Amino acid sequence: MRRALLLTAYDRPRYLAEVLRSLAAADGLDGWHVRVAVEPGERQQEVLALVHGALPDADVHVNPERLGVAVNPHRHLSALFADGFDFVARTEDDLVVADDVLRLLEHCSTRCVDDAEVAVACAFSPAEAGADPALLHRTTAFSPWLWGTWRDRWESLIGPTWDLDYSTWNDSPGFESGWDWNLNTRVLPAHGLTTIAPLASRVQNIGVVGQHGTAENHEQAASFRADFGAQDYREG
Repeated sequence: MRRALLLTAYDRPRYLAEVLRSLAAADGLDGWHVRVAVEPGERQQEVLALVHGALPDADVHVNPERLGVAVNPHRHLSALFADGFDFVARTEDDLVVADDVLRLLEHCSTRCVDDAEVAVACAFSPAEAGADPALLHRTTAFSPWLWGTWRDRWESLIGPTWDLDYSTWNDSPGFESGWDWNLNTRVLPAHGLTTIAPLASRVQNIGVVGQHGTAENHEQAASFRADFGAQDYREG
């Protein structure tokens, strides 16, 4: 199975530096094709220097114009699947990862490759601290904090229904709008699909300030640890 990891980044080098340190230390990184999609901006050169320093073998793309948080990931996820990758995971410049996150996603991508009921593999969990690091579970919840999917599910459902312009919503325009709300609350439920995720979160959000983030709504993963080591993953 050919796997790729997409990292999107824009003008937040302080967060990005910490994220890159965690990615560079992740076990199994050499088994993944890494694409970094950089949005043009005032701190573009600083962002590029950090990426090249931490991930010298990454496939780095600078968008000719700013695509935004909805179009940028869709554009590059589509390109990676078009290039023949079987499973693509997407992360962001404010998501620190655990040491075994790629091994966990490899396990999920292999285990569920032929299970059409599982649309997405997620790295985030809202569980409390102390959750079993080897345990995986299936849930109806989707989290945009580092997730991956398979080419067939992207091409048949996720890609075509992606909200590129905040035109989908619940209750009234602008409420629970965007590609992530669309996938979590409309697309997956409409098709009776699930996600697979660890009980102990493999990702932590450090982006207190961002496009849709403020200090007031900043959420943390209580079960996250930077070091989980090798695990014998199992569903339960």
